[in-house]
Amino acid sequence: MTNGERQIEECPFRRPLPGETAQARCDLLANILGVEEETLCRVGRDACQACCRSFPPAAEEMNPVLASMVYERSTRILRRGGVPGCDLRRAEELLLRAHEDIPSEEDCSDVSPGGVDGPLRIAQVMPAPRDRSGPPVRNWAVGVTTAPRGVATLDRCLESLIRAGWPPARLFVDGEVDIPDTFAHLPRTVRQPRIGAWPNYYLALAELLMRSPGADAYLLVQDDSLFCEDGDLRGYLERILWPGKRPGIASLFCSRAYTQPRAGWYEFDRPWLWCALAFVFSRQAAQRFLADLEVVEHRWSRRRNPLADIDWRIGQWAWRSDVPVYYPTPSLVQHIGDVSSLWKGARLHGYRRASWFAGSQS
Repeated sequence: MTNGERQIEECPFRRPLPGETAQARCDLLANILGVEEETLCRVGRDACQACCRSFPPAAEEMNPVLASMVYERSTRILRRGGVPGCDLRRAEELLLRAHEDIPSEEDCSDVSPGGVDGPLRIAQVMPAPRDRSGPPVRNWAVGVTTAPRGVATLDRCLESLIRAGWPPARLFVDGEVDIPDTFAHLPRTVRQPRIGAWPNYYLALAELLMRSPGADAYLLVQDDSLFCEDGDLRGYLERILWPGKRPGIASLFCSRAYTQPRAGWYEFDRPWLWCALAFVFSRQAAQRFLADLEVVEHRWSRRRNPLADIDWRIGQWAWRSDVPVYYPTPSLVQHIGDVSSLWKGARLHGYRRASWFAGSQS
């Protein structure tokens, strides 16, 4: 099956209007705004088409197209002094939230604060961490989660992973995904029908642990990750993990929200939130995470999306369990997932993108 874009007629939020062909009501937009006024909930067919070319939106995670509509509607509401269901305070909050999810010019290029652009030798740029803990990392268990998406990224992800020095990964396939011929030989676990991003991630980490109980580190990667162009990245990580006083989790991705002014490794000082693109778990961290009751019960959550919110769940667990989360500046991975074609050249936007990436996307 080809990973085509979503179809307008399949959108669960689109409600046709009597006698209208060019416009429809967006129930998701109405839900986010909290209004029933029809003029604020109407969307054009061109907006629906653009939305279908981006990743599926949700109230908790707007794609760029939905964010732009929320931004425009909340601006109108502010000018009117508020409307039933959305007062001035709510409109201001929505305006700020939508602004974070709309790509800026900065999102369309890779520019490091240090003026370095292009492939880097990480060991030359990243100072050695002051502390290093735990037994040496030599044996890896590596997995890549993948699912149908409008723009295929799996091949680029796997190519960059291999160039970075890791052996072939196991694929955890959620649904019908076209596996590139080059990687058709890779071992895979297929979930049919689809079970969702969070269940696939949890089961993938559990399977890595069961298949490779003697591994020193478990690297679980999402298929829209691009590793920096350093053939010794694996060797570098084996020399520095874990870059703190205790083993824990290391994110190889650094969101724009977390970028530090100087290159190096940092320990996160609050619950992790932005992206679970490429996490390295110590064996003990993986064991504790999988056995945690709140983690298991995420599948039944009513407050969060029980099929998603992987980054939020890992961040909340690590903070509550006093497990350190380490992250690098510059980012060793870039996010190359779907965005709307309304913003040409922007592969990912806002805090889901690294503003300082130790690599090149050319």
